[in-house]
Amino acid sequence: MAENRGLALRFIDDVDAPFSQRLALVSKPLAQLNKGEVRVKVLASPVNPSDLVYLRGQYGVPPADAAFAGFEGCGVVVAANAGLYGKWLLGKRVAIAATPGADGVWAEYVTTLASYCLPVRKDIDDVQASTLIVNPCTVVCLLARAKEIGTQAVVINAAASQVGKGLIRLAKMQGVKTICTVRSQANVAVLRELGADAVLLTTDDDYPEQLKALAHEWRARVLLDAVADMDTPSVLRAMPAGSTAIVYGRLQETRDPLGGRFSVADVIFRRIKIEGFWLADFMKKASPLKVLSVSRQVQKLFAEGVFHTDIRGEYGFDDFMPALEHYAEHKSDGKVILRP
Repeated sequence: MAENRGLALRFIDDVDAPFSQRLALVSKPLAQLNKGEVRVKVLASPVNPSDLVYLRGQYGVPPADAAFAGFEGCGVVVAANAGLYGKWLLGKRVAIAATPGADGVWAEYVTTLASYCLPVRKDIDDVQASTLIVNPCTVVCLLARAKEIGTQAVVINAAASQVGKGLIRLAKMQGVKTICTVRSQANVAVLRELGADAVLLTTDDDYPEQLKALAHEWRARVLLDAVADMDTPSVLRAMPAGSTAIVYGRLQETRDPLGGRFSVADVIFRRIKIEGFWLADFMKKASPLKVLSVSRQVQKLFAEGVFHTDIRGEYGFDDFMPALEHYAEHKSDGKVILRP
């Protein structure tokens, strides 16, 4: 049986262990295709913050020992057992999401559900296409949900992230004001250049007062939250009553397995709401037409230059580990791309 080479998880019961110790380059037989699945030859795959959380064992899906890591990528469909849609996908270049709980895409081949494959336009290169699902689709869904809630402005924490930058660009197009929070002074000018309406430095002494004044003036009733932990209640405390936090990530690194905090008083007396967003759940529950509609919207925005993923570099199996460790400490430097 043909072999598949990739970066597999190694169980380490130590939250402080470096990521390079949590992965090993291994070969194992190609997985058999179950009904509804396709096999994709991987061309490129990025590292996302969610990958790091998963490797630490703090993700919503526990890490499977010896499974290949990596949540998204780009590749060519080389085999299918998924009816007419699978046959139609054969030979096509697709953006791919890994099936939760199964082998990921940091490998030469990945087996995933056909519904997790989105055909890619020719005018989007392999590297940008490999970043098409997790961040851009999250951006489109988050902003759509914020508009459903009825807000005139949004607060975006960790706004120098790729999701944050995408939210700034798309919100500008759709007439939604953005209040962005960052930890580094170097990111302030960058985000203003992208079109952020306000960029606040969380280390400023008067940061809470600045945030409260702007959130109330612009009626910002939605926090798009990638940080969690204590940032969720502290930002909500500055926002108007009736505000909602949509938590889609966890950048705050703690030993707490839940990773989140909220103010009970705010929930009861100020009608603060907290909800979560997980793209894999959206893709699983949404109709194929809905998923394809979001995909077409995202790819159009890529082609028009509205969405663009910053890339730090492209790496093979041999030099990927140091790049992974660098990304873990310097996410705003740009994506690390694995080229199997």
